Amino acid sequence: MRKQDFYFGGDYNPEQWDESFWDEDILLMKELGVNLVTLGVFSWSSIEQREGEFDFSWLEVIMEKLHAAGIQIDMATGTASPPAWLAKKHPEMLGVTPEGVSFSHGGRQHFSPSSKAYRDYSLRFLEKLLERVAGHESIVMWHVNNEIGCHNPYDFGLETLEQFQLWLKSKYVTLDRLNEAWYTRFWSQSYGSFDEIPLPGFTSYGTSPNPGMELDFKRFSSDTLLRIYRRERDLIRKFDKETPITTNFMSMRHVTAMNYWEWASEVDLVSTDHYLDFVSSDRDIDLAFQSDLTRALAGGKQWLLMEHSTSAVNWQPVNPIKSTRQIVGDSLEHIFRGSQGAMFFQFRQSRGGSERFHSALVPAAGIDTRVGRALKELSSKIQDLGQLAADETELAKVAIVFDYEDQWVTQQANLPSSKLDYFQEVFNWYKALSQLGVRVDFIDKGESFLEFSNYEYVFAPMMHIVDEDLVQRILKFVESGGHFYATYFSGISDKNLQFSASGMGADFLDPVFGVRLEEFAPMLEQEGKLSNGLGHSLWREIINVDDQQTVVALFEDADELTGSPAIISKTIGSGRCVYVATSLDDNSLVSFLTNELNMSSGHQPVEVTRGKLQFSRDLSGQHKITDVMPRD
Repeated sequence: MRKQDFYFGGDYNPEQWDESFWDEDILLMKELGVNLVTLGVFSWSSIEQREGEFDFSWLEVIMEKLHAAGIQIDMATGTASPPAWLAKKHPEMLGVTPEGVSFSHGGRQHFSPSSKAYRDYSLRFLEKLLERVAGHESIVMWHVNNEIGCHNPYDFGLETLEQFQLWLKSKYVTLDRLNEAWYTRFWSQSYGSFDEIPLPGFTSYGTSPNPGMELDFKRFSSDTLLRIYRRERDLIRKFDKETPITTNFMSMRHVTAMNYWEWASEVDLVSTDHYLDFVSSDRDIDLAFQSDLTRALAGGKQWLLMEHSTSAVNWQPVNPIKSTRQIVGDSLEHIFRGSQGAMFFQFRQSRGGSERFHSALVPAAGIDTRVGRALKELSSKIQDLGQLAADETELAKVAIVFDYEDQWVTQQANLPSSKLDYFQEVFNWYKALSQLGVRVDFIDKGESFLEFSNYEYVFAPMMHIVDEDLVQRILKFVESGGHFYATYFSGISDKNLQFSASGMGADFLDPVFGVRLEEFAPMLEQEGKLSNGLGHSLWREIINVDDQQTVVALFEDADELTGSPAIISKTIGSGRCVYVATSLDDNSLVSFLTNELNMSSGHQPVEVTRGKLQFSRDLSGQHKITDVMPRD
């Protein structure tokens, strides 16, 4: 395959089928235009059926057949699903729920990420695999594990407890520092030794674990899962110094346990799986959101859509099919938003197993079907777009700050409202901007390639955790002419979830916005109006401002808050800061942004430019590709 081509293909599991099907499979791949397959993802038990007895013969046969057909391989390490004999021999390897119930063999990812037995046996298996296949000329990419952390993000077993205590000792060094960070003077929670520290499980009725401990446990869990990738990557590098190594992230709405900002620098190519909520009316917005987030994780560079579905999935309460337009348009949109192709799960639909109803490149009814014809159309279009593979998606002028730890905060108990939902608030702002035709990039809080200074407008919904460095970067951005927006529940805590000694939000709201926060006033089921006619719900804050701020809107008919500022604006240098002390409803958010960005009202399609071509989709889902530059 030429370097500038896009990838088209998916997971191939020949071990599920008799060898008599393999030649037909390859003919079907050629007919569909497949040029890359992910091989061996769940191959452990097919290669090592009994401990220490390895049979790679079937794998080597299919690799030679693929090579002869000119089909390249994304070679998986096969470690995502340990075999039954290992679970029987080392039951301590199995994951444990917060209630103390052990996982069972029969699904996948049933291991504890902290398990020594899993570590040792998975690395032994991988080393044997590498000895046999490393250097094969069809391997163009290494695929570590699979969807790491998707089904076992948190573990509550004894090995995890021991590892958590060691992680805390490495982070804090002394118990005094840990006790201070977790504010353990409250409720007599102080620790006198690291081995006294439990996992944040069930404490007692009506109480919840220490919030600092909970946040650290999620940090530890993300780090532990990343360690699985690192150790497999490092072993691969002993056998192969050059071939790119990746693991498929899951930058999806319901998967937030892994802090992918920290993971992204560890892979040679960011790749992700993306499965849509088919029932949601916002499915197209969700597709764009997750594609843009994945591109941000890749530092604005190209990435790869490693898995998505050709049509229906099998794991939602109801699994609608994709329309022909969606089969083609969804993949093309991912490509224009930065993907280096369109890969699917899986090549041939399974005859049995828990995913037998999941769609595939080759449906149970074959490729002379609606899905098969749509995939041929898609393959042809992707081949025609090969000229774009060397190009990056054009940067936007607007960015949204996205932070996994802020999401973890709103998953905790004992917040002012159980309705707080960080991801949903970020999504609401992204959706409103998209409805105005505004293209959006995502950025991290930390220093990165996609820095504040790349943008004219930066939005930070519910940016709860802040530090002094972040405050200074925001002020520098605004002083230089940038426009910065934050919402309610922003800047409230430091990295340990503690307030400033000067009050909630004092170290962020005051220096940036000139706002002093008095009190949260979460709402029940009622909705409210602001003085400028905008509607709101969920949350209100009592804030005080001085005469340096412009009050954009006041709360109305809000009891103690009536006449209190709801939206304020402050000029700093040649830029501007805006604080929104409530959650605006969907229509009001669009109206607010229409005014703030000086946009024309009404829904506009988002136009995404990559190289010389531009992609857009209208409300009906019809996509359009147009030239934006004259061809040479």
